Parts: sequence; C-alpha cells; structure tokens
Amino acid sequence: MSCQNMQHQWTKYKDGTLTDAEVEELERHTEECDECMNYLQNLLDEEEIQPVTASSTFDQEKAKRSMIRAKWRQRFTNVLTVLSAFILLWLGGSFLSAIYYSFTPKGEYLRTVDKAAIESALPNIYVQNSRAETKPFFRLQNEYTLYKEIGQAQKSVGQYTFHHLFERVTNVDKNFLNDHYNMKLSFAYPERVKKEKDASFYQKWSNETWGALDQLPEGTVSEIALSFDQAYTMEEIEEKLSSTLSSDISPVWYALDTGYEAKGSDTSNPLVDLTSSFGFPSMLELPFYEEKETFTDEERVVQLLKLLADNERTVQQIRWMNPDELQLTNRYKFVKKNGVKIYGIVLTGPTKELLKLKNEPSITYSSLGEVELWNWFTRPTQGTLH
Repeated sequence: MSCQNMQHQWTKYKDGTLTDAEVEELERHTEECDECMNYLQNLLDEEEIQPVTASSTFDQEKAKRSMIRAKWRQRFTNVLTVLSAFILLWLGGSFLSAIYYSFTPKGEYLRTVDKAAIESALPNIYVQNSRAETKPFFRLQNEYTLYKEIGQAQKSVGQYTFHHLFERVTNVDKNFLNDHYNMKLSFAYPERVKKEKDASFYQKWSNETWGALDQLPEGTVSEIALSFDQAYTMEEIEEKLSSTLSSDISPVWYALDTGYEAKGSDTSNPLVDLTSSFGFPSMLELPFYEEKETFTDEERVVQLLKLLADNERTVQQIRWMNPDELQLTNRYKFVKKNGVKIYGIVLTGPTKELLKLKNEPSITYSSLGEVELWNWFTRPTQGTLH
C-alpha cells in the first residue's frame, strides 16, 4: 500500500492520467519513500501498470530504474548510518576509557599491581620504563621494559605487555630478547636443606659457583644468588655481609620467607622451584600507595604481599603455578604475622669481591647468574639508540 500523501497520484498513475510534472514529482517521491517503493514493486510484479500518460514518459523500464536507484540510495544510507554509529560508539568508548583509567586512580593502581607481580617473581628483574595506552570500551594496555642489574650496568631483557578489561587482566604478552630468558639463579630453602639426606648436593653446586668466580678474570662483574641457613631479618643480613663485603657490592633482590617454600608440588626438589620463589627488589616501590602513605621497609613488603593477594589473577599470568600453590592470602598472613624474613639474596658487583663470601658460615648454597666484562666505571656521556 502506498503512503497516504500519494494515493491519489498512484490512482491517476494507474489510469494513465498523470501530467509530465506529476510524473517527475512521483518519481522523486518514490525514490525516497519506502511505502511507495514497495507499492511500485508490487505493481511491477503484478504487471498492473498501465503507463498511458500525457507524454508516455513513466513507463515500466523507467519505473524499474527509479526503483533500483532508490534501493541503492537506501542501502548507502543504511551503511552510512551504521558506520557513523560505529565511529561515534568507538569515540565514545575511547573517551570513557580515558576517563576511567586516567582521571581516576584505576590506571595507577593497575600499573602498581603489574609492577609488583613482575618484580616479586623474577629475581633481579625490575621495571624501569612503562607505557600506558587506553583502548575503547574500558580496556587498558600497559607495556613495561624489563631490566636487570649486572655490576653497575642496567641490561634490558625484554618487555611485558598487560591487557586489562576494567580491573581484570585478560592476557600478558611476554617478549624477551632473543625470544627467551634464562633463569640461572636458584635458592635453597633452609628447611629443605635440613631435611635433605644428601647434604653434599648443596656443597657440590656451591663449589661449582665459587670455582667459577675464582676462575673468572679480575676485570669482570657477576651476579650471584646466596641462600642462608635460616631466615633472617634484613638488618641481620646486612650485618652479616657488611663485615665481608665492600661498598662495591649491591644487593638487588631478596628471597622472602612466605611459609610455603617447603610446601610446593615438588617437595623432593632440594631447591626452591624457579617460578615459585617470592621476593622483592632492593628498591621496592609501590607508586599507588607512596603518595598517600609513608612505609617502613618492612611495611612496604607486607603491603606488597597484600597487593598480590588482592590480585591473584594477575600473579597467575606471570607465574607458572597452580592456584592451589599460589596461596597468596595465606602467604600475606604469614608475613604479616611473622615479619619480613629473608632466606636468600641476589648480589652483583666485582667478581673477586663476591668471592670473599665463600667462607661465610651462614651461606648454605650459592648459584651463579650472569657475568659481564668490567663496567665499574662511569663515562662523561653515553646514550642508547632504539
């Protein structure tokens, strides 16, 4: 059925009594009116048209062409409408994401969580550079460059990219230099050492480490992980090492006793699994909290554990551990109750200075990480090209 405005014109059209001006007016109207277009389509299908007009210009072929033009115009209009709606929706989603992550504490909080998950899992790995990019529809992409310290040099080892939807991490892309990262440092938990039937295991591999340091030339710097005979406070560790080491040696990471190091899935392994040790860097920072609160060193470590416990999914994306093994809430409660105790430490500095620790009686196990040529000096100027 045609629209009410043109019913009279269609009656005249069927009777063949339209004038030339009325024919042109009806053509223009039909191209823009869905009801009249459908009516014309029905007339053509039923072959009811009697195109006898004053000038015989409104014939069937012309009507069909008019109808085709109208349909394509309508399709184009529909596509343009959908495309415009999509662009507006995309821009609106981008604007809302920017507000959600940039004008609220959410963005800073998630960056603090990401940073904590990385630095608590990987010994002597820290985040120095980061880049945040908001995406439409409440998505956030945080990209971090990972570094490690060998001697006085900072060495890039790769990048982690966290993908967030609201506060939930959906995926973490891990891109290491040369497509891999060798985890060379390992620790021995005191309880495992005491229960190990073959105590020579630790002595054997420690001798390998000290022998390697002895064989390395004077002009090198090294990275070494040390494990102690029990868990000590940070002050006790500092006191033990200060009498032996010079100021050239830097502590860069501490292995934290969380009460579950002896309860992993592979308790037969004399060493703490490389992916299950929890710790913190010597320069631990929690940017989201630092502006609001003042922490002691121990309080900052406890806050780190609480942050990890509150964001278990993010921690799982970094570690290769089953949820049952993570036990983040229980680890946090253990550290909060028993205090911050250290059973291992990562040191870096001149190789021969590190070798002086060989006879420290509290050290039960040592492992050697990376070794670099001497870099214990500064340059008047330097830069990096990317």
